[in-house]
Amino acid sequence: MEIEIKEIFIPPDRQRTTVKESAVAELAVSLQVRQLHPIVVVELDRVRFPDAPSHLKYQLVAGYRRLLATALLKRPVIKAELLSNLSRIEQEEIELDENLQREQLSWQDEIKAKARLVELRKQLYGDSIRDVATHVGESRGELWEDQRLAKAIEANPELANSKNKTQAQNKLRLLQRREVLSAKAAELQSGRGDPALLAYESKVKLGDALQLVKAWPSSVFNCIVTDPPYGINLDAGETKKGNPHPTVYDDATYDIMDLTAQIIPEAYRILQDNTHAYFFFDIKQYARIFRLLTDAGFTVDPIPLLWVKPGSGQVNHPDSRWGSGYEACFFCRKGNRALLKQGQSNVLLHDPVPSNRKIHPVEKPVSLLRQLIETSTAPGETVVDFFGGSGSTAEAAIQTGRNFILCEKDPAYHAGILERLSKATASVTASTDDEEEADWEEARARNKKSKG
Repeated sequence: MEIEIKEIFIPPDRQRTTVKESAVAELAVSLQVRQLHPIVVVELDRVRFPDAPSHLKYQLVAGYRRLLATALLKRPVIKAELLSNLSRIEQEEIELDENLQREQLSWQDEIKAKARLVELRKQLYGDSIRDVATHVGESRGELWEDQRLAKAIEANPELANSKNKTQAQNKLRLLQRREVLSAKAAELQSGRGDPALLAYESKVKLGDALQLVKAWPSSVFNCIVTDPPYGINLDAGETKKGNPHPTVYDDATYDIMDLTAQIIPEAYRILQDNTHAYFFFDIKQYARIFRLLTDAGFTVDPIPLLWVKPGSGQVNHPDSRWGSGYEACFFCRKGNRALLKQGQSNVLLHDPVPSNRKIHPVEKPVSLLRQLIETSTAPGETVVDFFGGSGSTAEAAIQTGRNFILCEKDPAYHAGILERLSKATASVTASTDDEEEADWEEARARNKKSKG
């Protein structure tokens, strides 16, 4: 049948919340030839929509894009299938199926639609999540993840601002991880924490780095490897679309550059003579950070180290900007100590920590930090990191036989560092035991051979 477009009411609570104008225009071109699929309507439910104008007769169930495209062609009528005796739940199921099978929804609308479809099909047919997964043509695990993310967005709307579903899932994982760590932090502060985590409490300081460092003695440490915060919304509108990190705590208590300006002189003070320091920094702040370091007394290599990440890099405007695929780090000297590993390139090639394995939003890979530590310190010397974050600097120090001191102001991440280091120590101990056993086996084999 054909009905007049002006008689169709569009429910305000329809599933699809956004429609691409370009996609509607493309559809309008194809509809100039023929309309293969009619829209689906029911008689207008005036109990549900009592304020709908009197000239409206039908209520749209499915086919919103086709309706827009037909209206764009200025056609007064459209092919439609009029269904009767449909419950509101059945109407919603038809709309969900239609939207999931037609032009791709935004990722936010898609996961919301799938989560709702799971609920509806359970009510209507008793379907399990596996049955619904088969119905929509995807794996049970993928549908379960989408359903979980949709529910999480209801509780934490910040997740919906992610640029895609993968980024949102990674944010959710970090937030869930943080909840677990917050519980561990509360246990530690109450004295009920795991004794194994307390083994490194004297080396991982909880509190504001600047206040902690001011109380430390001068000229005692052998190296600094640190990654100060770059600041909130540093690249908003420039290189990054959607903040890939969840908001975990406010790092705007004081200006980030003011913090950096105050901690750099303290860094110089606590280092022994003839030592090295590594400061990661935002490349747009090159001149200011370079000046702060040199004013404090450091001899700074003006050509920074570049940690280069594989891939095309992050970019918000690919039509006008190159992707951001590296991070910069100043190599600084106090005195004149030689590099222990020489002949290396200032381009550091290390894979970043996969998003689904990160402990902290801006975690550096242990391999990268190991390279810096092994280049500038000997076993037994002490490395300092003012901004502990995930604890990767400390793990790199443990793996290389160095001592360390870390600061971390967030109680949850402080607990996370303690947990990580307890596991890292166990891993190193197990590795050492395996090596010792291998040495004994080799010695026994030699002894047996000599006797033979």
